[in-house]
Amino acid sequence: MKKIFKEYKVDKKNLVNRLNIEKNNIDTIELSDSIEKLICFLISAEDHRFYYHFGFDIIAILRAVKNRIIWNKFEGASTIEQQLVRVLTNKYERNLSRKINEIILAYSLKKTLTKREIALIYLNIAYYGSNLEGLNKILNKFGLKPENEINDQICAEVVARLKYPEPAKNSSHKLILIKKRTSHIRFLYKKHSSNKYLNYYDKHN
Repeated sequence: MKKIFKEYKVDKKNLVNRLNIEKNNIDTIELSDSIEKLICFLISAEDHRFYYHFGFDIIAILRAVKNRIIWNKFEGASTIEQQLVRVLTNKYERNLSRKINEIILAYSLKKTLTKREIALIYLNIAYYGSNLEGLNKILNKFGLKPENEINDQICAEVVARLKYPEPAKNSSHKLILIKKRTSHIRFLYKKHSSNKYLNYYDKHN
């Protein structure tokens, strides 16, 4: 526990410094309808209970543990907050202490950032593939800028690359995965758009 607490203190300091920088960076992004829609696609694909947890999703964690024990199946349970922490701290080790530290840091984000800011910062700095770091570069791939209109297909293609980053060299296997992921995300977005998950923002913010 001492090791975890020590790592947490160091990571928390570094995280706060990075967040101050990244928060200033997103202030330059116009919150157009397209950006709002892109955030909704992110939530639908990566963390549909985003507005209903405090940085970690206990339901997803318990499900992942159950599937690991019963079926020996590895399943992700990371929230958008946890994914943001991972990018900002650049820590990806597969061990319990790192995961605990990540959850604590993810929980701490709610003290300084709104949910919208968390999602937007993540989109703005995420890795989408080789030479596709950040929102501007991935949108530029499609000939777009953040202030432009972004249709559903491109929103889904952008978010799909969070799970399957586009490689520098053409890979038919990776492109097939991206295509399948894109199709699945469009299905999820349509499903979640009709219920409370994506409508929470309009009702509570």
